[in-house]
Amino acid sequence: MARNKRIDLLASLTNGYDTVLDIGTDHGLVLKKAFQKGYIKHAIASDLREEPLNQAKANLKNYPVSFVLSDGFKEIKEDFDLAIIAGMGAYLITDILEHAPKDKTYILQANDKQEVLRSYLNESGFEVVDEYVVHDKFYYIVMIVKAGQMHLLEDDLYLGPKLKFKPEAKSYYQHKIKQYQKIISHADEMRQKELLKLIKIYSKL
Repeated sequence: MARNKRIDLLASLTNGYDTVLDIGTDHGLVLKKAFQKGYIKHAIASDLREEPLNQAKANLKNYPVSFVLSDGFKEIKEDFDLAIIAGMGAYLITDILEHAPKDKTYILQANDKQEVLRSYLNESGFEVVDEYVVHDKFYYIVMIVKAGQMHLLEDDLYLGPKLKFKPEAKSYYQHKIKQYQKIISHADEMRQKELLKLIKIYSKL
């Protein structure tokens, strides 16, 4: 049950799109929720491995879904309006986006290093249209992204260009500060400087 809020949020953001591609679909639970709520009409469930794809097939057997064994976008031939890339590391998401068509909308949710993902988007012709934070055992940051230009400052890479204006982000920033304060005394001098800088950034809001 730990990830329900995350799945609910991801599913809710598909509302209004006809065909949704889920890269790294895992068990297909986001698509299932989106169908149950009537948000989408058709889906493409994709995964790198057969085992999770078979799980998704079982969970989505009564819905209009195409299943594709694919490394990111490489084997995706069918058209789509929106793609979800969620529940993986920031570096892996940036690798997948290297092959992403630029004329689509993307829902991105990295499990770590939001600043790495935002930095990549900033330098690669993508724009963060909106950002959300949800807490469900862990904090999850979800971004809506389209082709466009951004000029993010260092603070924006960590705080989020849209997230920093949202009241619900406050508790997330507080959590980050506590996290860094807990480890700072055990860090070497160079890492301490870095952590102090991050504490300062997250303390701005």
